[in-house]
Amino acid sequence: MKIFRHLTTTLVTFCAMVAASVFAFAVAVTFVVSAFSDVEISAWNVVTSQIARWFLFWVGIYVIHNVLPIAVAHGRTRREFLVAASGFSVVLALAMAVLAWLGFLAEGGIYALMHWHADEHGTPVAYFLMFLVWCVVGMFCAAAFDRFGAAGVFSVPVGLASVIITTVRIPGSGNLPFIRNIPSLLGAGWHVASVAAFLVVLAGTWAVVRDMPVRVRTS
Repeated sequence: MKIFRHLTTTLVTFCAMVAASVFAFAVAVTFVVSAFSDVEISAWNVVTSQIARWFLFWVGIYVIHNVLPIAVAHGRTRREFLVAASGFSVVLALAMAVLAWLGFLAEGGIYALMHWHADEHGTPVAYFLMFLVWCVVGMFCAAAFDRFGAAGVFSVPVGLASVIITTVRIPGSGNLPFIRNIPSLLGAGWHVASVAAFLVVLAGTWAVVRDMPVRVRTS
């Protein structure tokens, strides 16, 4: 419980502060752009569909690469840490999805007052699942590279296949490196596939971390 509380109180708070700062910056940039041309896209949609997922991916990496060694050094078991990290990923994804939706509501009000055009965006569930899977994929890839070194590159295809599933229902998120205009092939089953991707990648993370040698990093 101490690990879970530490992760949620520190990282969720940090992520919320980052989200608020980025929202303010996105609104400011929109007003600057409006002075020179018509506003035709949602700046917050660009943030939530393109930038936020990579931020959640980095958080997942940070949890395994940085926080896990500290927890083990303080006498926590890998299993205890993984239980806490799994719960944390759900809480973080939920918090970020709520913040994303609140941002859309606030931006929508601003756009309506200024008579600007706002892009379509996904549902709160879609953002929750995207953030959830991207965070856990970050954990999985970090664990693979920390344990196997360069051979951890074989975790990348698994991670890529998992995150693609979560983006097919979010407008503006279809462009990933080397993959453009991802078709929505999963139909109504996209959310089931996203949950399955989360469970598979999380199980892979547990399998890798369970016996992983942990080296405590010292400055």
